[in-house]
Amino acid sequence: MVDHRPPTVNKPSRSDEVPDPDQQLRIADEVRAQFESMAPKRPVKPNRSEPDPDASLPRQAQPGPIPELERLHSLKTQSQVAVSTEGEPAVQEEFIETEYYNELVSIDKEHHT
Repeated sequence: MVDHRPPTVNKPSRSDEVPDPDQQLRIADEVRAQFESMAPKRPVKPNRSEPDPDASLPRQAQPGPIPELERLHSLKTQSQVAVSTEGEPAVQEEFIETEYYNELVSIDKEHHT
């Protein structure tokens, strides 16, 4: 009968042989190399002083019109501001004067006298 269980690793006892420092370094290097080979490969982050290699490539135009830009153009054409001949905009204000503000002004004047 064949045993299919993985080998178990036991904690070393005090009487176990301690390998010499060179052998410990060799074992550590082997383990490190094994973990590095299993790790996912990531692109190296460039230094800030290095130019971006993708920056030299021309940017591709977007396939369609930009919705925000179209909205801006439509708002500019629908603007309620009419330019007068003097160059100052003639704005149609939606303002109705009420007595509320007049009362506030009179309250301020009474308070500061």
